[in-house]
Amino acid sequence: MEELVSQVIGYLRGMWRFRWWGLALAWLVGVAGGVAIYLMPDKYESTARINVDTQSVLRPLMSGLAVQPNVSQQINMLSRTLISRPNVEKLITMADLDLGVRSPAEREALINALMSDLQIRSTGRDNLFTLAYADTRPERAQRVVQSLLSLFVESGLGSNRQDADAARRFIEEQIRSYEQKLTEAENRLKDFRLRNMALLGAGTRDYITQIADVNEQLRQARLELREAENSRDAMKQQLASGQSEADFAPPPMLATPEIDARIETLQRNLDDLLQR
Repeated sequence: MEELVSQVIGYLRGMWRFRWWGLALAWLVGVAGGVAIYLMPDKYESTARINVDTQSVLRPLMSGLAVQPNVSQQINMLSRTLISRPNVEKLITMADLDLGVRSPAEREALINALMSDLQIRSTGRDNLFTLAYADTRPERAQRVVQSLLSLFVESGLGSNRQDADAARRFIEEQIRSYEQKLTEAENRLKDFRLRNMALLGAGTRDYITQIADVNEQLRQARLELREAENSRDAMKQQLASGQSEADFAPPPMLATPEIDARIETLQRNLDDLLQR
């Protein structure tokens, strides 16, 4: 115990002996640190929040995974999708970052720096993420984030527009097909009635029953045709109003095999009646 106390007293005496040297060194380190902090450029961060349907955006990257990725893995996948080299090259042009670039090497360095500095963070809520970028110039940081956000929105609207156009074309093709089949069926029924008018008496119960069945099938087919036309009109209204991807919901696809089967059954019944 006495040896430990003597060591502590020796240290204290040494500190007191070189107290001025220690004070000078502390001042030197403090001044140097203050100057270094003063000379460091200010950095300004710009952020934007985006809502991403990870199930649709990340589906191509998740096709080979047996386990659903966690939030960290989703962020990594989203970063590879959104902060890709083609998108960064477009971003440089949109944000006017290439005005001072004089050589391909400088442009390559700028691309690599942006891909490294652009960040995507999770907000802790499902499908809600934050885009962030920091720069010494606040207006440039804001331009970069705004350009990246525009790229994300344009890509989403572009794919949404393609899906909507494809759905609209599908519905219109089905409507034309139904109209043609209904016209043919109605003409066959009309010809049958004209040719068998004399047979439609009180004793021809089977014919009347069969014609009633054919009429019911035609009525059902017309109803489904109107539903298809309503879906087409709703699609046109959504395309005209330019709704965003979040608000746009494609109309439910019609059960075309069932409709075609019913129309074919109607035509077969008419053929059987005409052959009698």
